[in-house]
Amino acid sequence: MRKEDTILVIDMQKVYQPGNPWACAHVNEAAQQIETLLDHVLELRDASPANASDSTVIASREAASATTAAASQRGTAGEASVANTSVDMDAPSVLLTRYIAPADEDAQGVWADYNRENRAINENPVMNEFIPAIARYVEEFPYIDKCTYSCFSNEYVRVAADRSMVHGGRIVLTGVVAECCVLSTFFEGTDAGYRFVYLTDACAGVDADSERAVQTILQGLSPLHVELMTTAEYIAER
Repeated sequence: MRKEDTILVIDMQKVYQPGNPWACAHVNEAAQQIETLLDHVLELRDASPANASDSTVIASREAASATTAAASQRGTAGEASVANTSVDMDAPSVLLTRYIAPADEDAQGVWADYNRENRAINENPVMNEFIPAIARYVEEFPYIDKCTYSCFSNEYVRVAADRSMVHGGRIVLTGVVAECCVLSTFFEGTDAGYRFVYLTDACAGVDADSERAVQTILQGLSPLHVELMTTAEYIAER
């Protein structure tokens, strides 16, 4: 784990839980690994000398959380919230994302068809909520709503990723759906020049076959563009 990294927790929403319309086979197991990862980040952050000695850091974090909460109602993250994920801390930056379908008036081409086919899910606020295991982290880390599969359609994700790249860091991929939003984020980010870490036990696909297929694709681009490892291996990395 490097403090220059940016960790993306992608779309860990209730719609992907077992029994729900877009259930991912191992979403709960992935959530457990993400919890372990984020708890470790919080431990590092709270142990940071800057965090322990400078009350303005704490005030800034609180202000950023408020900005993020307000901005999320508009489908974006506040700039201050992303700025708060600082490489000056002794821990990686973290961004949580949710997929929220575009409004009908903004949906073009196939996205208009997507909205028609998935209207019941799109209009169900419960399905769009973070799963409980992840929801508790919105008080600690900024979260962003996006209306495309790739996270990089959001300018604030790009800002965070650019900052990591400049400082020699990587983009760490976790969340769902492995073969959709996670993989789409990887390919767009690769074209932009970012280096990635794919946490094999913190990403979930629709089924085990899909998860293996994604790993096979990524292994073909490793190690130049992406490193594959478990959450424990990433945390232990020096």
